[in-house]
Amino acid sequence: MGRNNDDNTGGSFIDPFAKNTGTEQFFKHTQLEELQAIVKATVNQKVPAAILGPPGVGKTTAVRSVTDELPTHKYSVVYLGQDQNGTNLLRRFAVSLGVQPRHHRQHLSMQISQWLLDNLNCGGKEIVVVADEAHLLEDSTLEELRLMTNADYDRQSPLTLILMGQPALRHRLKTPNLDALRQRLRYSYSLEGLDQEETIRYIQLRMTAAGLSPDFFEKDALILVFQMTEGVLRRINNLCSLVLLKAKSKKRTTVDQAFVQEIVELN
Repeated sequence: MGRNNDDNTGGSFIDPFAKNTGTEQFFKHTQLEELQAIVKATVNQKVPAAILGPPGVGKTTAVRSVTDELPTHKYSVVYLGQDQNGTNLLRRFAVSLGVQPRHHRQHLSMQISQWLLDNLNCGGKEIVVVADEAHLLEDSTLEELRLMTNADYDRQSPLTLILMGQPALRHRLKTPNLDALRQRLRYSYSLEGLDQEETIRYIQLRMTAAGLSPDFFEKDALILVFQMTEGVLRRINNLCSLVLLKAKSKKRTTVDQAFVQEIVELN
């Protein structure tokens, strides 16, 4: 449950907002349900899609909540999110497919495309590619990924392509260089921060899931957390974790708006 025995009060510190608690996946809200429906449709139809949103809003968690449920005997999910360099990304893609990557980029792209086509023709697993931080990729890399979705005179696709990135990707897709990719995207969804009511429910859910009182944060404190974080999940988690740690050191049983404001100003 996100325990840490190193806090300065000598006892164990339960952090309901730690990254490894997984509670985000169980918090249902309108945007999450809409996004999940789009990802499911994308996979079922084998069409490209773009999932956009500012950092920390929960794009990766939301997409993963769908891809993790795909039956492994039918689907193979390839996550590409570590490389901005196109050649390195394609090499990782090839390795994920079990292919020994070629040295030259052009040959590498053709090698992957041929593997995907052979896999499609022989009825292999359906390939789902999730390209994270896509706003950082070169136009040429995005174009190569687009071309890999073509097969059989464009009547079927050998993979499902899901691009995830920050809002800058939306602007790039409007440029002439990426017009072909933009036209091919069947779905595009922008994930934003939670609203005030959702933020309050989210915080209270995580507190309850950790066995802590959902009333630990007083109403005015919850409203301030929303205002300071704009409903962005990562910011909510970071601020609430810090507030809880400071409150424990001061042996507080509740926190109000003034206490949260003090933490914000100090950090």
